[in-house]
Amino acid sequence: MSDLLVRVNPLEHYKSNVGPIEKEYLPECEVEIENIGWTLGNECPYRCKHCYSMSARRKGRDLTTEIIDRVVEQVSSLRVRTINLGGNEPLFTNGPDPRKTLLPYIIRKLVESGIDVGLTTSGITAMYLAKHHKEEFLLLNDVDISIDSPYPEEHNQNRGTDIFRDVLEALQLCRDHHKEFTLVMCAMNWNFTEDRIRALVELCTIYGCNVRINPIKPVETRHMKTALTAEQYYTGFSLLMELCESLDLTEPTLAAASNYTSSKRCPCGRKSFRIHSITPDGKIPISPCVYLHDFKVGNLLEDDLSELILSPQFQSFRRRNRNPEAIEGCSDCEINKICGGGCASRSYLYHLHTTGERSLFVKDPFCPKEQAKDHQFPQNPVIHPLNLVHRDYLCTWIGKPKALLPS
Repeated sequence: MSDLLVRVNPLEHYKSNVGPIEKEYLPECEVEIENIGWTLGNECPYRCKHCYSMSARRKGRDLTTEIIDRVVEQVSSLRVRTINLGGNEPLFTNGPDPRKTLLPYIIRKLVESGIDVGLTTSGITAMYLAKHHKEEFLLLNDVDISIDSPYPEEHNQNRGTDIFRDVLEALQLCRDHHKEFTLVMCAMNWNFTEDRIRALVELCTIYGCNVRINPIKPVETRHMKTALTAEQYYTGFSLLMELCESLDLTEPTLAAASNYTSSKRCPCGRKSFRIHSITPDGKIPISPCVYLHDFKVGNLLEDDLSELILSPQFQSFRRRNRNPEAIEGCSDCEINKICGGGCASRSYLYHLHTTGERSLFVKDPFCPKEQAKDHQFPQNPVIHPLNLVHRDYLCTWIGKPKALLPS
């Protein structure tokens, strides 16, 4: 498949605004930003092969308390409900020396502003906080611990170092402190198999945590080598939803396969957005979607956030959400009101790498009408309420192993 792909420069977004502004004549869906992700720094000791933020991070500038105060002031003005700290390993806000980290300051400022704070980490950030900044660790609403495989040797190989033990230590740490926590895996064609899915859910059952799956979004062309096929996607999620009860169903294609009538389709630019790490020239741009760096806009240190979320880049996402019939191949589909054409980033990126064309108004390659009919999914499931920062933040799925639920 790689021979047929169009090679795309993942750094092109640094040169100009390359994300197309489309169908400006269409109306938008409502906007009510509640959930934000924030990439804190440009340093990370790991080299995860599927990293989505590497092409949007450049070393050269660190955070300061003044910068943090400005960002917190801006997000507070929107009455944001949650912020997840991740992107790189969030401990490293100011280079590789953890003693220079401003993460505790960030957590305190956000919590003081009434915002629920989550953390996504390979394990090391949670452990460092618990050891050196216990008060800030206890302020966290919930913690996501990332894993690439429930098999230690595979996880370590994909991360480029021996850190599976950090996963287990962080899981135990969260359990000991009665912290709400989730084991999150980026689903790829080599790790989203029946044996690994069952082993992952078993690991979550042992430690008493949730499980979250982000199907890989091919931010770079090389990611297509490990991208899921539609068959792998629906087979894997059908098994997961058999083993678990859903806590979040913001993967639009899964919502459609499950006839989840409460779905509001892709949340990007509507309910959520991403704050990018600081650039070498001291700017902090934002984008409607964590995966689509092509649509980054503005500078949060100078621009008013309320104006940035009304920018053409954000409006394009909301027009796609409101008008699924304008997506090629979706106009006469009876489930487009649930699916909405699927995940905006997956649609855009798969199309980009296979055709060389940039467009949001293309349908998801995992079209549920075409691909999900041979798979079993619970119909219009009840989503169990739980306050997690990744709910309605990006196209994702979160579940709780059925073995952990009251019988």
